[in-house]
Amino acid sequence: MLGLGAALSGVTTSVFGGFLPTDILSLSLWLQNDTGVSVSQWDDSSGEGRHVRQATASDQATVSEGGLDFTSSEGDHYDMASEIEIDAEEGFTVSFVIQLTSVSANMAVLGLNSTTHFLEFTNPSGSDKADKIRIRLGSTTTTINPNGDDQFGTGKMLVTVVREAGATGNLLVYKDGSLLAQDSQAANPGDAEFISLGTRNADRFLNGHIYELLVYKKAVSGDEITNLHNYLTTKLGL
Repeated sequence: MLGLGAALSGVTTSVFGGFLPTDILSLSLWLQNDTGVSVSQWDDSSGEGRHVRQATASDQATVSEGGLDFTSSEGDHYDMASEIEIDAEEGFTVSFVIQLTSVSANMAVLGLNSTTHFLEFTNPSGSDKADKIRIRLGSTTTTINPNGDDQFGTGKMLVTVVREAGATGNLLVYKDGSLLAQDSQAANPGDAEFISLGTRNADRFLNGHIYELLVYKKAVSGDEITNLHNYLTTKLGL
């Protein structure tokens, strides 16, 4: 497979203005499109060594378009080589390009192989599109409810979740680089722990295609989040 990481070296200045996600401090996981991806492992390009792995063939996703395509009915999922741990009241950012195949009641993007920590899409209305994002931090589950129904459909999209640092812990959601207004401001200052990709706790399996995913142990904002969004939307054709 052609490695996009190698191809990027000659186009970063013209296409991405010289920016790479590693230019932002506190990058803890980077599943980079078309770089070190196979059915059994997706290499972590952050430098932290958190490669995601799945040795059981029946639980492996399909390599497609430089990422992994998960099928919920087959229980596709992966585990990181080491856990991402974020302290209570510490900021963090999860940014990923995804295309949901369909939307079941709850579908996890990140989990802990436990019911205590996860980030998932949910569609309580029962439609074929996700209405909200739910995240469990510490001992509290918080629903992020953007204005308008069916915000997260089955089209390819960039989703970024930011938790601001501090005692309040405001949760922000961006879609395709634009901040989504919320019915009321979601907040959760609890600690975050993630080790699984595509499942919560051997349940709530993802049904969709992850093209790229990054986790930062800081609330990315300002020019940095603009550069990150521009990088991902340009690179992945959004």
